[in-house]
Amino acid sequence: MMVARGESPAFIATPTMEPIFYLLLPLLLVAAVILWLTESREQRIRRWYKQGMSQRCIADRLCCSRYAVRKVLA
Repeated sequence: MMVARGESPAFIATPTMEPIFYLLLPLLLVAAVILWLTESREQRIRRWYKQGMSQRCIADRLCCSRYAVRKVLA
């Protein structure tokens, strides 16, 4: 990335930031897994619907009726 003279880049990686990054990465992964595991059925339905899954596919995946999925999305 080229930066014009007198301008500062948006982000400068310093040697002291690298160990911090490697310490925070596992914590972020653990937090992501915990959020995924504690996600409610309603949250999953909304997330999958936003990702483009059909109501029928969501209902089959959660072993519930299409009416239950439609009710959550209403």
